[in-house]
Amino acid sequence: MIQQAAYRRRWRPTRYWLAAMIAAALFVVLVLSSVASLAIGPVPLRATLFGLPGVGFVIAATFFALRALHDHEPGIRLRDATRAAALFVVGIFLWLAVVDVYTFTQEAGPGVATACAIACVPTTAIGLLVIRRFDRNEKEPWRLVLVAALWGAVISTSLVVWAEGLWDLVFTATLVPGPAADTSAAYSAGIFEELAKGTAVVLLYLVMRDEVDDVVDGIVYGAAVGLGFNFMESVAYMTHQYAILAPVGLGAAGAAGQWYFRQVVGLFFGHATFTALIGAGIGIARQMPLISQRLLVTASGFLAAIAAHFAWDAWQAFVLVGSSSTQLLVANARYVLVIGPFAAVVLLLLVMGQHVEGRALRRHLEVEAAGGLGAVLPYEVALLMSPWQRFQARLAALARGGPGAYLGLARLQRAQLHLAMERWHRERREIDQPLAAEEALRQHVLELRG
Repeated sequence: MIQQAAYRRRWRPTRYWLAAMIAAALFVVLVLSSVASLAIGPVPLRATLFGLPGVGFVIAATFFALRALHDHEPGIRLRDATRAAALFVVGIFLWLAVVDVYTFTQEAGPGVATACAIACVPTTAIGLLVIRRFDRNEKEPWRLVLVAALWGAVISTSLVVWAEGLWDLVFTATLVPGPAADTSAAYSAGIFEELAKGTAVVLLYLVMRDEVDDVVDGIVYGAAVGLGFNFMESVAYMTHQYAILAPVGLGAAGAAGQWYFRQVVGLFFGHATFTALIGAGIGIARQMPLISQRLLVTASGFLAAIAAHFAWDAWQAFVLVGSSSTQLLVANARYVLVIGPFAAVVLLLLVMGQHVEGRALRRHLEVEAAGGLGAVLPYEVALLMSPWQRFQARLAALARGGPGAYLGLARLQRAQLHLAMERWHRERREIDQPLAAEEALRQHVLELRG
């Protein structure tokens, strides 16, 4: 359940205008690139005419879907949900028109492409489950985690297809195969893919800032975007390998190899780590007092992600050297040696963020309980700070009152933690809501308790 706003805003904060400016910038890019594509070639033209409008439709669908989730009036909710569904269908259709070129779906066949996508669903679902559980204190709503993954899979891939298509035609195509071409490809992937994924994280933060509390939430949403992007890239490479190796009878083996490296070994040691660095920067910036500090920390997250991605692609030349057994060994070691240090940084930031967040939430829960207002009782503080004890309490409620009691207690616990988080943000002056919002949240907790 998404925590509802404690009051109806009379004006939109500055971040909504910033999100609108970013969307407007994408529109300008669409217009300019459409003109440029007419002179450059048919591939970027197709990516421009289909891919970027697809991005716009999916963004609009996300907007109406989130508004439908927040609106309580059935008629308005149904209307916004219908708009979201229609826009999403159109956006996905346009996006598929572009992906068909790059994933070799046409050559491999729709059945192979469908099988590859189905094979990637369980591992991606496990990845999303794991990263959501990283937030021990206040887990992010599933629907927003899935929105982040969807944006990574659709919006980011569309932007990358367009940007890398132009880069390859302007720069890489003029280079002979060798170190220069490899370096150009590494720069292209590191810069454009991280900018595309990072843009999705930034827009998600600007639109739903109340759900990004600190570095922990930033890592969760960043990793979710990365997993969505990794899902689509895995399908692309699997169908690509199948199309190339099918004539010699090794199509299935080639696709399985891509699935192993991208959905097993590289599930977390890849795009999830890269974009988690961007999310960490945005989460830290959330709690910085000065705009210059926020920009510096956010830029640092982007630079770290680009550096990690570039280091990964720069190793490609070494992986292709030697016998097949040596290549396999080096390919596996590559994840540990290249991505391992960056993944360690993400885990360190995650642990430190959980420690700071946990101490703050405990302190504010204790203060709330000591106030005697009834939203949090003294004995509940220790229970709320332990994910295992919260789960045990919900199981006990399930045994006593069935599924309704389980869900009711889960909603109560989330609302209590949300109230403590609100108090923490107000203490640090990180919130743009009036004091009445906190009291409204407290009344909401009391209603759930009743």
